[in-house]
Amino acid sequence: MDSAITALTTHKIALIIAVIISILIVLSVLKKLIKVAAVFLAIIVLYVAYLAYTGQQVPKTKKEAIKHVMIKIEQMKKESKKTFKSGL
Repeated sequence: MDSAITALTTHKIALIIAVIISILIVLSVLKKLIKVAAVFLAIIVLYVAYLAYTGQQVPKTKKEAIKHVMIKIEQMKKESKKTFKSGL
């Protein structure tokens, strides 16, 4: 590790290249995080739009939203059990 630091401090071109590569890596990670956040936001907007379109109450708090999702999951579990028992 010490030899790498020494090599970077003595060779200015290697230091500049290492800094540029580091910046590119950080920017790449940030770009991917922004894409994930954008997809997550789009999913939330579509979910709220679906609730508004179907006339269901849009949850106001995080607790209400989690409770609503859990109820929907339980309903889907019950329906899938019925479907599997009846053989489609």
